[in-house]
Amino acid sequence: MTIRPRRSLLYVPGSNPRALDKARTLDADGLILDLEDAVAPDAKVAARERVVAAVSAGGWGPREVLVRANAADTP
Repeated sequence: MTIRPRRSLLYVPGSNPRALDKARTLDADGLILDLEDAVAPDAKVAARERVVAAVSAGGWGPREVLVRANAADTP
């Protein structure tokens, strides 16, 4: 097992396109693209699509990118 120390992990609301774009430039070891508490229930579908597009587009550099998601049937 390899241990990977991290100085900082940044939660980024998946519903905020500006925050997703800015996160690519920030000096964090990891980014957690949040689809749970940071997203209003009526914005979850659009946020999921936005996060999939952002992750697929790349440009995250050496950062670890994680997606925090609850079940698709959760309000």
